[in-house]
Amino acid sequence: MSEIQEVPFQRLSLERLYEILRLRVEVFVVEQECPYREIDNLDFEATHVWIDDEQGLASYLRVIEEKDSCRIGRVVTRVDARSKGLSRKLIEHVLNGTDGPWVLSAQSYLRDWYQNLGFNQNGPEFLEDGIPHIPMLRE
Repeated sequence: MSEIQEVPFQRLSLERLYEILRLRVEVFVVEQECPYREIDNLDFEATHVWIDDEQGLASYLRVIEEKDSCRIGRVVTRVDARSKGLSRKLIEHVLNGTDGPWVLSAQSYLRDWYQNLGFNQNGPEFLEDGIPHIPMLRE
């Protein structure tokens, strides 16, 4: 397992960008059967955070600084790397390395998982691309 890597978009190599986009499409579009615009132009302003294992990119998220908060998004882990605490490790890295408050839109079934990281639901459930989500906040 490698160390956590964190870079702005402009410092991503083409190979790393390709790996990130491939993983996000594999999980969010193919596995979750949700055709949507994965490439949303927000990557340009994001800080990209990931961890590799022996097979390459294992877990990833991005952070976007908004006016009054930092938004965590696109939290994803490769199928064969799940249940190893990698996403938790990445989120804890972000929480320890940036000033909050932090916001995210969680898939509803992950409410308890995010609550264990200190996030609380701060609005009603909504559908995003046909998948139930909830807004969450950590002060």
